[in-house]
Amino acid sequence: MGTLPSYEAALEPFSPEEDMKNAGAQLKMLVDTLPQKAQDGMITLTDKIIQSRHCA
Repeated sequence: MGTLPSYEAALEPFSPEEDMKNAGAQLKMLVDTLPQKAQDGMITLTDKIIQSRHCA
């Protein structure tokens, strides 16, 4: 996912509020501590959720 500054820059188009930015940064730091396989699984799950009819 890249470094924290690049992660924060990637959020900017969504205009998150400051508390949302902070929560996202904290979540990224936690995810970065997981084994690579778990990180990949989270990305796959997130992609499936985003592409589901529930997010349409």
